[in-house]
Amino acid sequence: KTRCSPMKKTKSTLLALTAVLLSPMAANADLMNGGFESGDLTGYTVGTLTGAGSAAVVMSNTTTYSPGTWGAAVTTSALEGSYMLAIGAGSANVWQEVSQTITLLAGQVVQGSAFFDWGDYWVGPDAFPDGAKVEILDSMGAVVATPWLTDGTDYCLTFCQPSTGQAGAESGWIDWSFAAGGAGDYTLVYGAKNTGDGGGPNQTFGYFDNATTIPEPGMLALFGIGLVGMGLARRRRKV
Repeated sequence: KTRCSPMKKTKSTLLALTAVLLSPMAANADLMNGGFESGDLTGYTVGTLTGAGSAAVVMSNTTTYSPGTWGAAVTTSALEGSYMLAIGAGSANVWQEVSQTITLLAGQVVQGSAFFDWGDYWVGPDAFPDGAKVEILDSMGAVVATPWLTDGTDYCLTFCQPSTGQAGAESGWIDWSFAAGGAGDYTLVYGAKNTGDGGGPNQTFGYFDNATTIPEPGMLALFGIGLVGMGLARRRRKV
């Protein structure tokens, strides 16, 4: 009967430990198509779009209401890769949404980038402050976090122009992140909204790109311990 050496037993044990540590990660329903590089909305659910609302995966989007240069075309491109999600605002005060449900471990992080592209009338400092958001829902559909939320009130004092009667802003790409408080299913929601009217004279968009999930820190630490153990076993065999 062939007997395994203590070293082989140690190595086999460490390999088994590593497999056990990684198994929850393998079972995890990871974010699909986070950078939209499929060129479409594979993996996502589009909510009911109302009014002029839209949701499309695009390489870039052009608007004509850059602050200080009304009528000049300004193009926003994907942050990374070739594609991004562009959600166009629709009916007044109704969020136009795109979502995806994922499973996260406790402490696991989902992160990405978003961009607010706003255009509307200026009739006062708080008029028509359209918005965009990134929202996280729990398995019951309740909001547990809003990693990114912005609207025209964040920009109007700088970018609204009473002389032209127009308002608008381009936020640039802004990073967001969410760490799960417990293991379970979460829904990532992207949205854009017109406020007070159905849009005009220009359209408001929310752009979204580069979403990823990263392992929970404790899981990485345990995996690291397994790798160190394998390294020590290999070193001891050489001595």
